[in-house]
Amino acid sequence: MAVVGRALGALLAQLPHRRPLDSIQGMPELPEVETLRRGLAGLLPGRVVRGAELGLPKLLAAAPPDGLAVLVGRPVERVERHGKLLGLRCGPWTLLLHLRLTGQLVFVDGGTRFAGGHPVPPFDAPLPGRMTHLALAFDRGALYLNDQRQFARARLLPAAEAAAFVDAQALGPSPLDADLTPQRLAERLARHARLPVKGALLDQRTVAGLGNIYADESLFLAGLHPARRAGALGSAEGARLLGAMRRALAVALERGGAVVINGRAVPLPGKDFLLVHGRAGQPCRACGAKVLKERIAGRGTYFCPRCQG
Repeated sequence: MAVVGRALGALLAQLPHRRPLDSIQGMPELPEVETLRRGLAGLLPGRVVRGAELGLPKLLAAAPPDGLAVLVGRPVERVERHGKLLGLRCGPWTLLLHLRLTGQLVFVDGGTRFAGGHPVPPFDAPLPGRMTHLALAFDRGALYLNDQRQFARARLLPAAEAAAFVDAQALGPSPLDADLTPQRLAERLARHARLPVKGALLDQRTVAGLGNIYADESLFLAGLHPARRAGALGSAEGARLLGAMRRALAVALERGGAVVINGRAVPLPGKDFLLVHGRAGQPCRACGAKVLKERIAGRGTYFCPRCQG
């Protein structure tokens, strides 16, 4: 493992640098949602909602009788993230957004355009468009939620109820939380002792925000086969897995997340930083063995049979 670790360290150092902050593409796993949160957190606070329009009623899963109108006249105070959920706090109200597979957020203010999520429609498309299902107009600029396949969902709740809704999801800690120790991770994995470790990582009650892409990347960096039973990991392997998760997410955050179109990671020239996910049949970047793809825990799973044997 030491040789593999040195090879991966050298490889990560050579990966392309981050893409511009105003062009983030990807399905909503932790790095994509957190990068989107950071961008919006630098743009929205202090802007006052002047109008709100809902074009797809089913998108708003919960709201007061007056709907989005209760936001009018209120400034955005902060932009939050809870696992894969984004939250816009506006006075006593919180608008929770889940982009799911094909959701997209675009903020436009004159020459400033910031976009994240699924890259269809194109980030530079005129707005609003036929895929625009929710729009918030501010005293300066507007935020649009677009969704090609109408999977995204929103909830507008009093702040306390929004917090209770988040708590009810029983989300696990973020892999980036400083208080997530190897022992705590081992305890959470033990709850799914009979599951493949890949499946345990995908359960948001184990750790929040880790999805199919970064579960594959983390297991590769940890040198663990994704089909290993979660309860069979030793303490050293658990510590290695926690470090690998943080390493995989740090690389992804530095580069603004993966490029994903219709659920598939797509490597683009100069922006290809994934080590195994989406690379079936290609040589492992650490040892040269052919990367395999199998269905594990109900999901397409990529791994190196040699590094993770």
